[in-house]
Formats: sequence, C-alpha cells, structure tokens
Amino acid sequence: MRIPYGLDRLPRDVTLRSVEVGDEPLRLNTEPVPAEVMPLLSGDHTARVTAALQWLQSQCGEYAPLRRQFIAAYFGLLAAEIEAHRAGLTERLKPYDGLYAPEDYLWSALRPLPRGWVPAGERFLPADIVFWDGTQVIAIELSARDTDKRKALLAAGIVVSGGEPNALAQQLRHLWNAQALPSSPFRRPSPSPPGAY
Repeated sequence: MRIPYGLDRLPRDVTLRSVEVGDEPLRLNTEPVPAEVMPLLSGDHTARVTAALQWLQSQCGEYAPLRRQFIAAYFGLLAAEIEAHRAGLTERLKPYDGLYAPEDYLWSALRPLPRGWVPAGERFLPADIVFWDGTQVIAIELSARDTDKRKALLAAGIVVSGGEPNALAQQLRHLWNAQALPSSPFRRPSPSPPGAY
C-alpha cells in the first residue's frame, strides 16, 4: 500500500512522493533520508536530529505552524521517553562497547508523514499527519473542530487522533523493543549489484 505525503493536492502519479508500507511499522529509520538532508557532521546526534526535524517540517507546507509544532513536540516526546529509560537502555547497549548510545533508539520511532493521504477504498483522504504502525493508518487532525476532513476519515474507518503527540503514547512506549539494535536513517542507500535492473 502506498501513502502519499507532503502534498496539498494529489498528482496523477501518486508515486511521485509516497512511501510503500507493509507488515512492518514505518519508522524514522525504515529508509535513508535524502542525501541533501544529511548534515556534514555525520557523527553528531544533535545535528542529525535537527536535520531530520527540519526535513519533516519542510513537508508540512508553507503556512502550517500547527503541523510544524506537532513535529517538534513529537521529537520532544521521543527524547523524553528515551530519557525516562536511559539506565535500562545503557545497560542493554553495554556489550557493544560504546558503539551505540540510548539516543540512537530515537530512530526506531514511527515516522510522521505530514500532509499524508490515507488510502480508503478507491480514493485517498487527506490528513494533517499520518503514521503507519504496521497494521493500520493513524491519522492526526490538528483542528479542534469537527471538520469535514475528520468526519470523512472516521466514516472510512480510519483511526483519528487529536493534535497532541501524547495520543500516540501506546505506539511510542518502549519503541526500542521492536528493534534489537539502533539503526540510523542517515545512511547511504546500498548500490544495486552489477547486472541488477
């Protein structure tokens, strides 16, 4: 299933800016970030977080302060979740002799898709932010009002949450359990083997 994102209107070719999802959750580290997003200091966690935050916020649209605020608050919630479990994570990573830090598990969290389009039968429905947890779409609607957009999502059977990242608390709880070791989205894509099409 494809989920288009970062678009106010759908182009005819929805693969232009979309992500393929399946049985696994769509995480921040599911695929590499674009090369132009990678900071010059590749080993600097703060620089990588800042780059990822800016990249996601750039997909929110020109006049979308609520979407941008949601992304920033989401990253804050992830950092707080890791901080609350720092001692256990440090112990878990001890055998790797400093190769990983607890902060590296931030990339195991669900990836937000700003201005996402939810597949619903033969059509796509817009949402402010979309997440894929491996089994279902979670749509975030930031308006406090009961909008037509929200009603259409609910009528299609889509899980719709309010504008607080805390609404995702269950999906964020122990986000590192699903991945044995941390993995970063700041990696170069693997080149295709010779002769591959």
